[in-house]
Amino acid sequence: MMKSYRVFIFVFLALLPVLFLRDYTPGNELRYLSIADEAIKNGSWITFSNHGEPYADKPPLYFWIIMAGKWLLGEHCMWFLSLFSLIPAFIIVSVMNRWVAGEVDKKYLLTGELLMLSCGLFVGLSVILRMDMLMCMFILLALYTFYKRYSGKGQPKDRFLLPFYIFMAIFSKGPVGFIVPLITMLVFLLVKRDVRSFCRYFGWREWGILSGFCAIWFLGIYLEGGSTYLNNLLFHQTINRAIDSFDHKKAFWYYGVTFWYSVAPWSILYITTIVIAIKKKLLTTDKEKLFLSAIVSTFVILSMFSGKLDIYMLPLFPFFTYL
Repeated sequence: MMKSYRVFIFVFLALLPVLFLRDYTPGNELRYLSIADEAIKNGSWITFSNHGEPYADKPPLYFWIIMAGKWLLGEHCMWFLSLFSLIPAFIIVSVMNRWVAGEVDKKYLLTGELLMLSCGLFVGLSVILRMDMLMCMFILLALYTFYKRYSGKGQPKDRFLLPFYIFMAIFSKGPVGFIVPLITMLVFLLVKRDVRSFCRYFGWREWGILSGFCAIWFLGIYLEGGSTYLNNLLFHQTINRAIDSFDHKKAFWYYGVTFWYSVAPWSILYITTIVIAIKKKLLTTDKEKLFLSAIVSTFVILSMFSGKLDIYMLPLFPFFTYL
């Protein structure tokens, strides 16, 4: 693990000029800062607005981080806000290292780290002010917790942590944080011909914890923003985006094209090695089957949604790399 810290320190130092010297992008970053400032001015914490218009596009977590930074530092600081993309990126790599450590030689763990941290879109999103890396981190933690339970290495606290991580993924970005881990678990158990055991890992207790967190959040929205804002969040920003998106609408095959440059320069390496592994039936362990289930199911599900962006495929990058 010492090598991991050396890699992280090197990457952090290499990105220091970006953390301190670059300006905010006018498209997204300045809008997020403006929304957070408006929330502070209006005294709202659960519901948000953009120049007076309701803004239910994103959950509160990232705006809370921006608001906390303004409260702590007196102003918006690029270096502070960037940490909430960079630190989750490092955590993602650390979790993947821990996940495969028992089956992978140390020198290949270092290779995995370097592949992840030199992937163009991944390293770009590790400094851009967005909530995607946070969501990816929580999705990965949820699936890692599920695997620990499935492999018999889980602890009692994991029964709480699994739904908590899924809720935090939802609370970071939205319904994709729920869909990706749940569909991955179901597809993996189908591959293992053990789908009936799903309730053993996500039964009434887990559903109750997840529903409880969501109920508190939705109640807060209703009390602060009313039924109109709640309807906007639950239906307009989720179902409408998925079926007939009003924003970022793309064709079904969109990710089949964007994948090649999203994980550049390693896209050919990833596809070639995984195809060869499938052809030669080398993917035999539960861990490998779970990674492949995450890749295939997420790729298909996100391709079916109407709204698409390159960065929505971010949760697949760790599984592609380490598989």
